[in-house]
Amino acid sequence: MKTDVFIEGMTCQHCKMKVEQTLSNVAGVKKAKVNLNKGVATIKSKDAIDQSLLTNAIENIGYRITEIK
Repeated sequence: MKTDVFIEGMTCQHCKMKVEQTLSNVAGVKKAKVNLNKGVATIKSKDAIDQSLLTNAIENIGYRITEIK
């Protein structure tokens, strides 16, 4: 399953790595890859991920999710 997470506040490679690492540690996430130019993290998982887990993880590191598709 693929999920796109639109994130505000990422500006550099450090942000990208921090978000990828954080999302990869969320239960159920197999892989997370960030496109910094688009402000989107693409998550791959076996099953649907609870959106509140994603939101809490991202907000805890200082960013904001604007949309999850």
